Amino acid sequence: MLIENWAFIADTLSFKIDQIANEVFIDTVTELDNAFRLAQLVGYTPTPPIAGKSLWSGRIANTFDVDLRIPTPYIVDIVNGEISTTIELFSADPLNRPIFDDDIIIPSGQLINTNVVGLQGRTYTDFFTSNGGPNQSYSLSFNPVLLDSIRVYVDGSQWEQVKYFTDSEARREYRIEFTANYSVFVIFGSNRAGYIPTSGSNIRVVYRVGGGTSGNIVSNYASAEALVPIDGEVYNAVVTLTNYTKGEFGYEGDTIDDIRYKLPVYAQTQNRCVSGSDYKNFANLFTTSYNGTMGKANAVLRHSGCSANIIEFYILVKLDNFNLAKANSQFKYEFQDYMNDKKMLTDYISLKDGEIIYVDIAINVVLDKYYKKFQDEIKTQIQNRVNAYFALSNWDYGQILRDIDIVKTLSDLQQPRRYEINFVTTNPQNGGKQVIARYFEIIRSENIQVNFTYE
Repeated sequence: MLIENWAFIADTLSFKIDQIANEVFIDTVTELDNAFRLAQLVGYTPTPPIAGKSLWSGRIANTFDVDLRIPTPYIVDIVNGEISTTIELFSADPLNRPIFDDDIIIPSGQLINTNVVGLQGRTYTDFFTSNGGPNQSYSLSFNPVLLDSIRVYVDGSQWEQVKYFTDSEARREYRIEFTANYSVFVIFGSNRAGYIPTSGSNIRVVYRVGGGTSGNIVSNYASAEALVPIDGEVYNAVVTLTNYTKGEFGYEGDTIDDIRYKLPVYAQTQNRCVSGSDYKNFANLFTTSYNGTMGKANAVLRHSGCSANIIEFYILVKLDNFNLAKANSQFKYEFQDYMNDKKMLTDYISLKDGEIIYVDIAINVVLDKYYKKFQDEIKTQIQNRVNAYFALSNWDYGQILRDIDIVKTLSDLQQPRRYEINFVTTNPQNGGKQVIARYFEIIRSENIQVNFTYE
């Protein structure tokens, strides 16, 4: 009995030791909290949620001699896929980013304003009072907090958000830290690095909460009517608000798998671009607040004459964990600006769209007749494994797809006797048992058809 008890205790302790050891390595970590701590060790911040963005128009039936002003954020509640969500409307700048402190204006004499941007999520405001102490921190009330949505005012004056406090002199700046559930702590300085808000100061934090795909709507999906007062009149104007573009780029925030992929990439670059892999790694970490996040990027170096310092980027934005799309002009503008801060001074950056090869996959499964009654279950297992195989984290530009790769993915299923797999693309010469992608092309599955043959 004593030996059995000791064996049980030793086995349990061994299991716990292995479990704890796994949590200190990024390859084996299983808890999101621990993944965040590992990221903080090397200065990497996982990407918080991003709001789905759409462009809207405001229309009126008749012109007026005065400007019509709609205070922002103007709230539109919608239901998308049985999920209730909120879209807030703001005035847009030339890059279709929100201008938070400006009204939406339909100028006098005009019938329409198309410079309106809709962002999924909702705005909240928290109030705090400074205790006058160094390194104050305040936890925001709601989560998940959206990327780049926080504004902090101390006694009515807006302070600057920074990654690190300025050591040379104290300034009106603050830092933020995200937790694993994308809650946020707002942190102030010590008067040596960053000012301390004086005791009794009123601190106001305005931020937005949301993220995910619920704001990804089709064109002309949502509409609302705003009643806008008219200066000098006793009646209101009716402004019809409608999204004239689709909503896109909604993102739930980095998962543990995302952190497991991005953290080693971030550590390898050491915050500079020298080699081709540095350029590629930095590009794949890029994200924007309103125009999407990088799905897949490839950096190609030229090796001929005067063009040897030209870096060609082939880029595609991320729609979800499986789908990619071509980047819009705003994304490219922000990406160019981002890379200009990291590149070598003598290098020149050229941006091009990556190409997607869409593949239809036909899988014929040969089964024993006994398993016919389990056909639906086996089909679901096959589709789930193939979909997981095509997750973006498993794919890169120039990667070849072979039928044997799909067979290996399905090898843990014991019921099928064998598989017959065929690939079909828009190019008749590129299909059959394998699909070849060039350095600017990436393969994506489109339709997966599973059929059964019984022996």
